[in-house]
Amino acid sequence: MTFQLQPEVPVFVGILLVAASLLVYSLRQYHRRGRTPELRAFIVLLFVICVWQLTAIFINVVTVPALIFAGNNFGNVVLVPGLFYSVAWFALAYTENTRWVNRWTAGVAVATIGVLATAVLFNPTVMIAHDGLTTQGPMTIAGVTFSEWVVLDLTLKPAFRGLQLYGYVLMIGSGGVVVRYLLANRGDIYRGQAVALAVGIGAILGVNSLLFAGLLPPEWNLTHVSFGVTAVAFAVAIFRYRLLAVAPIGRKQLVEQLADPVVMLDDHQRVVDCNPAARTLVDAPAGWRGMAARKFFAPFPDPVGWFTTAGSGEITLSKAGTERTFTVDSMPIEDGTNTQTGQLIRLHEITERKAREQQLREQNEHLDEFASIVSHDLRSPLNVAKGRLKIAGWASDSEEIEDAQAALTRMESMIDDLLTMARTSQTIDATEPVGLAAAARTAWTYSDVDECTLRVSVPADIEIAADRDRLVQVFENLYVNAAEHNETPVTVRVGVLGDGELASDAGQRSGFYVADDGTGIDATNHDDVFESGYTAASGGTGFGLAIVQDTVTAHNWEITVTDSSDGGARFEITGVRSAADDKAQIEREVSQE
Repeated sequence: MTFQLQPEVPVFVGILLVAASLLVYSLRQYHRRGRTPELRAFIVLLFVICVWQLTAIFINVVTVPALIFAGNNFGNVVLVPGLFYSVAWFALAYTENTRWVNRWTAGVAVATIGVLATAVLFNPTVMIAHDGLTTQGPMTIAGVTFSEWVVLDLTLKPAFRGLQLYGYVLMIGSGGVVVRYLLANRGDIYRGQAVALAVGIGAILGVNSLLFAGLLPPEWNLTHVSFGVTAVAFAVAIFRYRLLAVAPIGRKQLVEQLADPVVMLDDHQRVVDCNPAARTLVDAPAGWRGMAARKFFAPFPDPVGWFTTAGSGEITLSKAGTERTFTVDSMPIEDGTNTQTGQLIRLHEITERKAREQQLREQNEHLDEFASIVSHDLRSPLNVAKGRLKIAGWASDSEEIEDAQAALTRMESMIDDLLTMARTSQTIDATEPVGLAAAARTAWTYSDVDECTLRVSVPADIEIAADRDRLVQVFENLYVNAAEHNETPVTVRVGVLGDGELASDAGQRSGFYVADDGTGIDATNHDDVFESGYTAASGGTGFGLAIVQDTVTAHNWEITVTDSSDGGARFEITGVRSAADDKAQIEREVSQE
C-alpha cells in the first residue's frame, strides 16, 4: 500500500492539534472548575472533532479505494451525528432546557447511529458511492509544491442529503436556542458570547450550505476546516468571554415565581439579571443590564456592602414618603475552584413584621407600666394600713386585729401575683435553649416548700426552646400549688411525656409534666383551676395557676390537669419543642420567606 500527501493534510493536522489542545485544557477545567453539563458537552464535541480530523488525515494519505470509502462511511455514520448531537446537547444544557436531555433523547441519538451503521453494513453505498480514484494536481501552495495525488470520485446519495438536512435542523435549532437566550437574558454585557457561539455554529452551517448549493468546488473540502472554527469559537465563548463563569439560574423561576426582589451581579459588580420585583422596587431604567450595582441600587442608602461582603442584614428604604424595611441576603456565586464569579442579592420585605413587633413592644411596655403604677398605688395605702394595725396590735391582742393583718398580708400577695400576671401575659419575642432539668431544680430553690421533696426524671441533655425566667416561674408556681393544696408534705415529680424523649413524631406528645402524690384535684374542677382568683386553699390568692397558664400560652404551649399515678394532681404541658427542632423550624421558615 502506498501513501500520499494531499495539500489538505497539513491543515487537518493543524486543526487536530488545536482541537486536541482545547480538549486537554477543557478536561483540566472540567475537573478543576466543576463538572457542568455545558462543559461536558463541549468536551464531547472536541473529541468528535479530533476523531474526525484523524479520519480525514487517514483518508487523505492512503491510496486504497476501499480504505478511503470505509473512512468516509465511518465519518457519515458516526461522526456527523456525533457532531450535531453534541452541539445540540451543549445548547440545551446551557439554556437549562434539560428536560430534553434524557434517556429518550439519548436513545434517539443512539438509534440514529445504529440505523445508519446497520444500513451501511448491509449496503455500503446507501449514502455515498464512488467511481474509483481520480488524479489531481500538481499544486503549489505557499511555495510548497504538491505532486499529483489521487482522490475518490464520490457520488452523494439521497440518504446522505437527508442526513445533511437532519443535521441542519439540529444545528439551526441549537444556534437559535443559544443566541436567543443570550440576547434576551444577558444583554450587551455578554453579547460577545452570543457572537462567538453564532460563529461556531454558523461556520459548519455556512460551509455545508455552500457545498450543498454547489457554490463551492467539491474538491475544496472546507467542512473539516469549519470544525476547527467551531472548536475555537466555542472555546472563546467559554473561556475568553466566561460563558460559564456566572452559571445560568432558572430564569423562569426567577422571573415568574419569586415575589422577592432578586438581583444577580457578575464579578465586576454589574447587573447580569434581575426579576420584575427588583426592577419595580428601584424603578430600573430600560438599560439596566450591565449597569453598575451601585447605580442600580441608588434608591437604597449605602448598598455597597451588599455586594462586597456576603451575609445578611436589614435596611430601610424611604420611598414616596413611606418607609419599607427589608432583609438583605448576599450570597457569592462560585465556580468549581471556589473562585467568586458573581453575587446573588435577595431582598425580603419585613415592613409589616417590624410594625407588629414594634406594636407588641409598645403594648408590653404600656402593660408593664400600668401594672407597676397600680402596684405602687395599692401598696402605699396598704403599707399605711399594715403599719397602723401593727401599732394597734401592740396595744391589743384582739383577734379582729390579727384577722385584719392576715387579710392585708393576703392582699399584698394578691398584688404581687397581679403584677406577675400582667408581666407573664406579655408575648415572648425570643426563646433560647433551656435545660429542662436544670430549670426544674432552679425553681425548687426559689420555692418555699422545703418540707416537700422533688424528684426530677428528665435527662440532663434535654433542652427546650423557652424563655428561661418564665419557665422557672411555671415550675415555681406549680410547686407552690402542690404544697399549698395538701395538708401534709408531698413529693413532686418532674418528667418528660412519651418515651423519655422530647419527641415531635406522630403519635407522641411532646412536652413535660409536674405531678405530686397529694390528694389531687376533683375532676369536676379541672376546667376551673386555671381561672384567675380560683383557689381551694385557705389563704391562697387563686392566681398561681392562672400565671402558669398565661406563661404556657405565651410560649404557644398547652396545659391540662389530670390525676397522677400516685393519686395526686398531674399537670401536663404539651406542644413543647426541643431547642434543635425549634432551630430547624426557624431555618425552614427563613428559607421559605
